Amino acid sequence: MKIKAVLFDLDGVLVNSPYFIWKSHNMAARKLGYPTCKKEALYKLIGMKWDDVIVSLIPQADVELFKKTANEFLKKMYGKIKVLGKANHTLKKLKSHGIKIGIVSGSNRKYADEVLKAVKLNIKLIDIRVHAEDTKMHKPHPEPILLALKKLDIAPQEAIYVGDSLLDFKAAKSAGVNFIGSLSGVTKAEEFLSSNVIYLVKDVSELPKYFDDRNFMFVRKTVAVIVKFQEKILLLKRSKRVATYPNQWSVVHGRIEDGESIEKRAIKEVKEETCLDTRVLRKGKKIIYIDENLGITWHMFPVLVEAKNDKVKLNWENAAYKWVKPEEIKNYNKYLEVFESFLGDKNAYNKGK
Repeated sequence: MKIKAVLFDLDGVLVNSPYFIWKSHNMAARKLGYPTCKKEALYKLIGMKWDDVIVSLIPQADVELFKKTANEFLKKMYGKIKVLGKANHTLKKLKSHGIKIGIVSGSNRKYADEVLKAVKLNIKLIDIRVHAEDTKMHKPHPEPILLALKKLDIAPQEAIYVGDSLLDFKAAKSAGVNFIGSLSGVTKAEEFLSSNVIYLVKDVSELPKYFDDRNFMFVRKTVAVIVKFQEKILLLKRSKRVATYPNQWSVVHGRIEDGESIEKRAIKEVKEETCLDTRVLRKGKKIIYIDENLGITWHMFPVLVEAKNDKVKLNWENAAYKWVKPEEIKNYNKYLEVFESFLGDKNAYNKGK
């Protein structure tokens, strides 16, 4: 997909500030006689306007006094805050592709100015910024992102928003903007995936490799599990709730984490989606499948497994299933033709009998 701008959240995406924000929040709470909170409680709210975060956690607080007190503690920690994902190098690389750069953050501008200066992020690389003072509504409302698009004079489909929270995802989705979840901040991969976030990166340093000029093509590694029982193999019809390819027939797919065993992921994914107990028969070479519309190059690692029985119990990811003959699979979805060579001319799925 053609991209003209990448917009970034600040805390947890460009700088590792969430932990220090939480610490300063609790230090202020103790000083002012308010209850403290666990990291997880505050992390779920990061991205909102800071006033709203305080009210959500401490409804009885004097917001202005609390902000002033927390900021005094936070300023003492600026020296510990660092950039994430080699941010200066990353932004420079994106700019070299002709991409505009923006920051869209729930933080106020004064705090952002101080933090960006402390971490020595090159402000000249940033074309526009939107902060709490700039809009009436705040994330998860789309207004801050829509204002950034207006300033840049680009359409929603021409932008990507990079955030580290589900609030960021909801704001981007409401604005009609593509979203990439960064695992450098407050949200784990499982939380993003269960909310149907398609694109995930370890941190922003991974972004430039997905661009060729302004064309964005994300690479996603997945295990593609072909489940056999007797003379047939299993096809699943994906539910309406999944982010990619709803209502389409497929084999079992699952995201492969870095360093994870393909065979173990295959067994685990089949168990989660079908409740079937299986054993691995064989695995094949990587298959590359490019989806231009979705902007994803799928690196699929095929694995053939054998089920102990055909009693399938589906989870939420799938709406229906069928046991079919190997030669029939392409009749259900054309993409399934990519597994023909793996199955082999003589139905290699029978290997292991």
